[in-house]
Amino acid sequence: MVKVLIVADMINDFVTGKFGSERARNIVPNVVALVKKAHKLGVPVIFLRDAHSATDRELDIWGEHAMKGSKGSEIIPELKPEKNDIVIEKKQYIASVELPEILKQMNADTLIFTGVSTDICVQNSVAQAYFSGYKTIVPRDCTASIDEESYEYALKYMKSIFGTEISSSDKVL
Repeated sequence: MVKVLIVADMINDFVTGKFGSERARNIVPNVVALVKKAHKLGVPVIFLRDAHSATDRELDIWGEHAMKGSKGSEIIPELKPEKNDIVIEKKQYIASVELPEILKQMNADTLIFTGVSTDICVQNSVAQAYFSGYKTIVPRDCTASIDEESYEYALKYMKSIFGTEISSSDKVL
């Protein structure tokens, strides 16, 4: 079994900036610990991060955020990627172009999703993974949404619709 750890949108705008929240800030230590454990065990780590241009459709819904080249689009300092980590910029809720090819090259079969927002980017990325044939795991202590109701709904939805294993960070690796 080849597991890959995916860290979605742990960027300044979503943790401490425009859409930042206490809930997002609270998961940082758990995500940091899981990334360190993945590095120690040789589990590949892929960071997905919003990097928008002025013409991206998502801006029509959310307004300007995580603009390519801005501080808001940068991964938070606590999770600075290491040399062998992969960073993929995305312009929508999922990394639809580069990620599938990278996962195929890794012979991945199980994807562990962390980050924000559980009900938007994480859930849509899990859907993409499910439809591509991957087993998906979400450690609940490594994801966050702006509000508890959206968070809980997204976890239940992923479990019931995509068969996602909802676990904890101490059990996934």
